[in-house]
Amino acid sequence: MTHRHWCDYPGHFWVCQGTAVRLFQPEPSVCVCIEHGVPMEEGDHSACSVELLSCPEHRADHMRAMGYEPDCTCEPQSGGESSIFKDSDGNPTVGFCLWCGCDFYTNEEHEAHTADIMAACPVFQELKDENCMPPVLQQMFEDAGLLDSEGNEKDGG
Repeated sequence: MTHRHWCDYPGHFWVCQGTAVRLFQPEPSVCVCIEHGVPMEEGDHSACSVELLSCPEHRADHMRAMGYEPDCTCEPQSGGESSIFKDSDGNPTVGFCLWCGCDFYTNEEHEAHTADIMAACPVFQELKDENCMPPVLQQMFEDAGLLDSEGNEKDGG
């Protein structure tokens, strides 16, 4: 069963067949539903959160924009924890909110933050009726030079 990812480098949806190569990983891995913790092929996850993941076409450019060669990989640290996601103090996280920047240390924290149309996210609640992208994502786009001087996406992605 196919599912969608959001290519966070230039910003577009792309269709996946069940496995994908994540940044800093040498081989594809099974796509897992963020909300249910099961492979995307198990059940209907069309209403679940979409994973931010560079598409195969833009993965190399995304790596270069972050200052890495496209074939750069990270070996898992002892205990199998990821060395990719860390908070500002160096503690491992499972992700963060693109609206408020809140770090998630467990999937349960992520679920609580995004439940009930992100009721626990004050920034989302403040901006949900505005026609804008999440502030953290906007800053990432600005840092990568993907927005023009007015905050609009540049053509060419």
